[in-house]
Amino acid sequence: MYEGTAYTYLWETMKKKVTLSLNARTVAMLRKAGARRAKPMSAIVDELVEDLEKKEKAKEDDFAWLKEMGTWLSGKITQKDLEEDPRLAYAWGYKPKKKAVRKKVVKKKA
Repeated sequence: MYEGTAYTYLWETMKKKVTLSLNARTVAMLRKAGARRAKPMSAIVDELVEDLEKKEKAKEDDFAWLKEMGTWLSGKITQKDLEEDPRLAYAWGYKPKKKAVRKKVVKKKA
């Protein structure tokens, strides 16, 4: 009777109710986006959070190769290199120390 019938099961993750405080403009934009996409606001918020998580994960992966390179580049990149090239400094997480700025002292004539 059921031979050759394909069954499809859709498993939906557990949902949890959350209360958010958003400004009126954000709520209006969220409602408009929901109407355009024919989705509830909660689905749109869920998608946005997932996209944000993917972007942050991708950023972490962008510099993962640097950690690997650090083992064979150690000793070859100097502090001077990091100070001269801001891109390299950013990639290595180097923050230069701020140099003390001398203020000019003006002597007043009596």
